[in-house]
Amino acid sequence: KFSRKYKTTIIYISDYLSLSNQKLANKINNIIKSQNISVVLFEGDHISIFDIKFLQLIDNNVKKGLFLQDDYMYHYINRITASACDFVFTGCPLSVLKFQELGYKSFFLPVESDGSIFKNYGEKKIYDVLFFGRVKNNRSEITNYLKQKSINVMECGPYDSISDTPEKLAKLINQSKIVLNFTESDNTNKKNNPLSHIKFSYEMKGRVYFTGLCDSLCVSEYAPPNELLFNNKELPYFKSKDECLNVIKDFLSNDSKLLEATKRYKEKCLEYEDSKYIKKIKNFIDEGTKEGKKIKLNIPYWYEFIFFKKNIMLRFRSNKFSSFFTQIFESTFLTQYKSKFLIPIYITYSIIASIFFILKYPLSKFKS
Repeated sequence: KFSRKYKTTIIYISDYLSLSNQKLANKINNIIKSQNISVVLFEGDHISIFDIKFLQLIDNNVKKGLFLQDDYMYHYINRITASACDFVFTGCPLSVLKFQELGYKSFFLPVESDGSIFKNYGEKKIYDVLFFGRVKNNRSEITNYLKQKSINVMECGPYDSISDTPEKLAKLINQSKIVLNFTESDNTNKKNNPLSHIKFSYEMKGRVYFTGLCDSLCVSEYAPPNELLFNNKELPYFKSKDECLNVIKDFLSNDSKLLEATKRYKEKCLEYEDSKYIKKIKNFIDEGTKEGKKIKLNIPYWYEFIFFKKNIMLRFRSNKFSSFFTQIFESTFLTQYKSKFLIPIYITYSIIASIFFILKYPLSKFKS
């Protein structure tokens, strides 16, 4: 996506776990300097080494951005980490508003919108309804209900031979009149997820904007973020299996209505296609994202503890002997923590982790 307007370099942190955080930051800074890099994006879709302290080690002459494809589970962590950045890209328009509400510069970034892949291939429409994805939550209940009501539903998963590449999937969408999108998603029991006591949330999926690029209509389970993208009701919704059935039957029984709805929906989806949208992304980055006051916050103790553990355990699991002990030293004795009362816990945790590492290291080398 970014290579359409930028010369890009990708660094996979997992390739450099033989380095401690300080040495890794130095390596990134050397790459920034040697390649004259002006913008750095950090992925925040999970807990990694990318916390405030690490981001502060990166060259402050570049613009730093947090890049979130899926912010739902980690939003309460990301909104703290983002304070060390100049802006936030997120794959959900509702998430954009959540960051803006706190004073961050944030912008919607559609993830799966490559028009060279998702496009009209001129395929014949041989399926009435297509569902692609994993079978979970309420998905099979609704698709089975549609089949019971004599709706021709084609189902496939990400590992089926008919749909295991983006190109195959795009052609399959081309062959379908309607694509079903489900938004009900599980809330995990992660301790960092304050919504874990609520069983489901209703989240935006990429299907809602790349289906239209393939000249097919998407019918989606309701999710509030979708209304922010399709603000003129270009995307048909349903909130129950009966409503889903009625919406689909209405379109399948009226070809002209289906064609008109598909055309209107496609025109809206084209606004988010990469070759067009990258211009908006570049304008956002260029429009002085460093201007304005920085977000000020008090770093909570749980945030510091989560990343203290993560930095050590990443090297522990990867069996990186040198960087494991170097990182323990950096994390325990060289890092300035706001929550001083946790330092005895950090020291105790480091000692226990070191003992287990020493015990497992020769065994893991023997197994390999």
